[in-house]
Amino acid sequence: MATDVFYVTSFRQLRLSETLPGDFTLLPGVQITNDPAVKKRLLTPDYARYAGVIEFDHLQTAPNLVFGELRESDMCGAPPGPFLRAVLLWIEGLFDNAWLLKDHAMRCEAVHLAHRTQRGTVWTSNFLATNPSFADGTVEQVVEMSLSDLKLWARTNDRVESYLYEEKSSRTNFMLEKGYTRSGRAMRFVKAARGAPDMAFKISHYCSALETLFTTGTTELSHRLSERAAFFLDTKGNNKLRVFTTVKRAYDVRSKLVHGETLTPRQVDDLPQLSTEIDGYLRTILNAIFETDDLRRVFDSHSNAVEEYFTRLILGDEESDA
Repeated sequence: MATDVFYVTSFRQLRLSETLPGDFTLLPGVQITNDPAVKKRLLTPDYARYAGVIEFDHLQTAPNLVFGELRESDMCGAPPGPFLRAVLLWIEGLFDNAWLLKDHAMRCEAVHLAHRTQRGTVWTSNFLATNPSFADGTVEQVVEMSLSDLKLWARTNDRVESYLYEEKSSRTNFMLEKGYTRSGRAMRFVKAARGAPDMAFKISHYCSALETLFTTGTTELSHRLSERAAFFLDTKGNNKLRVFTTVKRAYDVRSKLVHGETLTPRQVDDLPQLSTEIDGYLRTILNAIFETDDLRRVFDSHSNAVEEYFTRLILGDEESDA
């Protein structure tokens, strides 16, 4: 089709494990490819003139290209600059929801967008100002995805983004507004954790995500949170005792951080592994919530429903045992 709007970028720290037949649509307006023929069509001399030598050379050798070819009507009247910022929000959502599949540190740096009009072509550029890291604090690892992974990523992104948008709990809403869902707030804390360069802050944000999902009061917070996480994850095949002790250790790190205390050298050395375990627990929990209507209704309704759910989970249902 004839296109009026065109942009190209690359997802850094992502390698596709197979050559795609053409391209794959992650969401409408965001396509990914590593097909040499498609890359040659996109990376024209005209694009090189506006992107610059350094960026153009990077894109030519990048393991993937991400692009969009749209009509002017898709801009809904927005000028090129604000429209590109909207595209970056779509990409930010893709990265947030890719975490539900696997830990990653994908980034999107320079994006150049061309808006073709009867008066000529207007170019603009922007970038996604995030510097994520893996749960263990490393940043240079490359995550690999197959075509099957890309399909799952697209489905997961559509499911989560559609739900959070309908519930007025997306990244464009204020997370402390009444009605903002627990699952949406938890995802915001996970995002903060992924972007935290300091391991103690990373673990603290993960703990905040767990609190958001599992707590309904302020008494015996560490014990109740660890217990509820242990029983919930036991239903997903995890060992209750290990989960309980791991969450307690993570919460101890958070407590020391916010109260200005220090850690022993051994505790400091343990932070990457501790963070990785908590990250994995949260991925299991949030996937279960987003994939299960009943769990979404429990966690995103009100505190009484959460309290009743965990009372039954931990103590059992007397009626069913009678």
